[in-house]
Amino acid sequence: MKNIKKKSQINLIWDIDDLPIKFPSKIRDTYEKIYLKNRRNYTNWIDKIGKKYANNIDWWMTLPSFRNPYESKILNYLCIMDTLSILKFTKITLFTSSKIFGKLITKNFKNSYIEVKIKPKNSGIFTLKNFLKSTIYQLFLFLFIKIFKKKETFENRKIVLIDKFITFKEKQNLGYFPEFSNSKNIKIVPTFIPTLNIFNLIKIFNYIKKNPHKYIYKEQYLNIKDLYFSFSHIFRRRQFLKNKYHYKKIDLSEMIYNELKRYDDFYSINVGLLNYKFFYRLSKERVNVHKSFNWFENQIIDKGWNYGFRKYFPKNQLNSYGYQDFNKHFNLLSNSPSKLEKSCKVIPNNIIIISKFFKKITNEFNKNQKLIIGQSQRFKKLNKIKVIPFKEKKKILIILSGIKAIDKELINMAIKTCKISKKTQIYIKPHPILNIGNIISKNLLPINIVLYDGDLKKILMNSLITITAGPSSALLESVSFGSFNILPKIECGTLYNAQIFNLKKNEYSLVNNSRELNNKINYILKNKNKIKVKKKSIINSKSVKITNLLY
Repeated sequence: MKNIKKKSQINLIWDIDDLPIKFPSKIRDTYEKIYLKNRRNYTNWIDKIGKKYANNIDWWMTLPSFRNPYESKILNYLCIMDTLSILKFTKITLFTSSKIFGKLITKNFKNSYIEVKIKPKNSGIFTLKNFLKSTIYQLFLFLFIKIFKKKETFENRKIVLIDKFITFKEKQNLGYFPEFSNSKNIKIVPTFIPTLNIFNLIKIFNYIKKNPHKYIYKEQYLNIKDLYFSFSHIFRRRQFLKNKYHYKKIDLSEMIYNELKRYDDFYSINVGLLNYKFFYRLSKERVNVHKSFNWFENQIIDKGWNYGFRKYFPKNQLNSYGYQDFNKHFNLLSNSPSKLEKSCKVIPNNIIIISKFFKKITNEFNKNQKLIIGQSQRFKKLNKIKVIPFKEKKKILIILSGIKAIDKELINMAIKTCKISKKTQIYIKPHPILNIGNIISKNLLPINIVLYDGDLKKILMNSLITITAGPSSALLESVSFGSFNILPKIECGTLYNAQIFNLKKNEYSLVNNSRELNNKINYILKNKNKIKVKKKSIINSKSVKITNLLY
């Protein structure tokens, strides 16, 4: 007689497009364990399927190779399939906006108690729109620089190139690289934050004109064939549709094809490919690029830059540096390079991190990556601050991340908490890249929620409690000011963000919902004289100076 397992009588509703905090608890527990284990499995699997195309720059411009869970859905889908394999005798109604993934689940879990329902989704018209916007922008920028900017020659000089983002907001431009003494051999290569507003573009060039540092433009060396090469990637990426992709004997080809076709960040794709072609053109003109410094987030823009330098300047390729003047977030896997990325030289030979606390996570998937603990431009003032005693602090502060879904959840938790306890006042600091009006109407906020648009450091000075989630510098700064950190478990791996900074149990708390958040806030307010939280020195002022690496 067959041993037939009895199905669960409770029907679990699982919207897989939601954040993990909204998953049913039974599913969340299983999913999170699998997620933590699958981080490395996923990275190794992406390396495996990409090995065939390792020396093809177009592969490194695709969404699967990116490994960013905030852009690609592959890691989430792999974890869902592994979760369903464990819970296949549990009655689950699974909602998804992906017809392709829904079809995959239906096909591979026929003998389970899983019902798939497809949600409506937006059409793909945005892909064409974004392609046209990026193409027009790149053509405009190319022609503008060709007409108005004179090409520089370098004769027999050894030059150092610095990759830097430039925007029309002058204050923001100061955060990408430390100041250094001017030299005719050190050149900044600007990557412009895209804008079709001619006045903003004029502001950018006026900023560069007033800046004492020397700039050269990629467009001065590129030609129209290079532009065509970048624009035609959308057609060349079809070559990756010829292969079959399997995960644990499950055919994921259609799912990968969809990821390949749907990626519509054509601005990043174009800049990545033009970075690559830029170094090719410099090598053809016999320019001696001695060193390369890349603002390194391991995005496709960076892969084009690093692969171009290391391929076309092989004698100097060990002099490639990637600067990471930012916090490390557990779920941003792409910030931690893989073995294939290292062996294919699409990442720098040396990665400059700004804290010893970031060593382990940076080398999570590649133990042999060379790391340098260097100075921080963005957070250099954190070691000089004089914090007030913990028991004298009063404010409760939520710092948003700039990720809309995460910030919406943080705001909803704040609203519910303020309704439960009307005497609790919570300050919310929006992220500069995301207007809070795009998340929620300000009219829906209760009177005990205060929006704060001032300097983050000023309010952190008096913040007893800081609440944050998502990939931003909030936790780094909060820890440096000695706040008690409450971390809502909106994503998986929230505990590990606390562990990056070696936080002790009396310095932070994890919460699952607004009720737990309210209880923890009240506990800290009542017991703040007993709780011991001290400022942590995350940034070392004696770290390697970037100028020592430049010259």
